[in-house]
Amino acid sequence: MAQDNSEPPGVHGPPPGTTAPPDHVKKPQTYEIFPGSQSAEGTTDGQKRPPQPTVTEAFQSIKPDDFFSVHKIPCARQGLMTGIGAGAAVGMGRFVIGGQIPRATNWAFGAFFIGSILQWEYCRMRRANERAAVVRITEVMNEKQAEKQAKATEVASLRQEAEEKSRQESAAKKNWYRFW
Repeated sequence: MAQDNSEPPGVHGPPPGTTAPPDHVKKPQTYEIFPGSQSAEGTTDGQKRPPQPTVTEAFQSIKPDDFFSVHKIPCARQGLMTGIGAGAAVGMGRFVIGGQIPRATNWAFGAFFIGSILQWEYCRMRRANERAAVVRITEVMNEKQAEKQAKATEVASLRQEAEEKSRQESAAKKNWYRFW
């Protein structure tokens, strides 16, 4: 029997019949570098990349006024109130069932977090749907108003033509020998 634990023969170099890649593959020519593409130096268009923001800069961008204006964010109040209610209910329920206080607190926080996010997303979805409905209603109202305007213009032009025609007929019926 042959030995099964022998390793396959090592690969040495490229397969037979292949050649080395041309020089321009390693270093792209000027005509191969398009705006927005990576150049040989790894930057776009030969310019330096802007520095990436750091966590420190992110924390410095938070202002104390941001915490006092949370209630102005659409759906924030509803989401937080739902989260508080869900957290209180689940936490108390978990504690009453026989859980320990730390475990019930974890459940309460998890329910608060999940309830807040779900209510927030649901509220945002409802607002987006409402906004789309308002846009659609506005479009329909504009279309109907344009149709009504076109119909009114058409009726006015038909009425004017009818009046003009009746005046011409009355003028044609008028006898030439009557003076009164």
